[in-house]
This record gives sequence, C-alpha cells and structure tokens, in this order.
Amino acid sequence: MTNLFTLSYWFESRPEVFVPLARNLFIAFLALLFVAGIVFMIYRKKTGKNKILFNKLYDFCFINLVLGVVLLFFNGQQIQFFSSRFWLLIWLAIIIVWLLNISKKIKKIIFHREERRKEEEFKKYLP
Repeated sequence: MTNLFTLSYWFESRPEVFVPLARNLFIAFLALLFVAGIVFMIYRKKTGKNKILFNKLYDFCFINLVLGVVLLFFNGQQIQFFSSRFWLLIWLAIIIVWLLNISKKIKKIIFHREERRKEEEFKKYLP
C-alpha cells in the first residue's frame, strides 16, 4: 500500500500488469458502468423533464466504459506507454470533473422543480 504513494509507482516506464484482485475490481467497475449505461439508455428514450440528465449519464457511462476497456486492453498487452498508471490517474480526474458537472445539472433541475412547485402553489390562491 505504501507503494501507491510514490511517484515511481505512478510514472514507471515499464509498469507491470494488474494483479488479479485489481484486475477483477477494474472489470467489476466496468460491468457496473455497463449496467448503469443500459439503465440510463432505457430512461433517456422516455420523454420527460429529466431526459437531458439521463442523456448525460448515459454518455458518461458509455464513454468511460470504452476508455476503461481500452486501458484494460493496453495493460493486458503490456504496451509500455499506454499501460502506464498515470493514465488511470488522468482517467480518474476526468471522471471526477464529469461527475461534478452532472451534479451541478442535478442541482439545477432540483432548483427549477422547487421554483415550479412554489409558483403553482402561489397561483393556486390567485383568482
């Protein structure tokens, strides 16, 4: 575990393949992205107020699934530059930024929903 906190581990010129536990966890994460992508694909086809949100979540799952499979392939084939561990850090940073943007969209949807509810409540008492 202390090896994870060294720069030589993340920027090694000849990285080793994933240990079986790490590979299985990585595959499980990709399977989770696949299942979530299918669920969001089904929900994004329905018309509704949250169609844009489900579209964004579907794009997130699909693109990160493809990137994860590519990283797993490069690691399994031991292609030196593309199997480097710093690509995983870059991918993790992209995932975090993307999820932050999606959470901002969710907050905006919740805010507009509250505004509409308050407006309907106010209009209820108007003649």
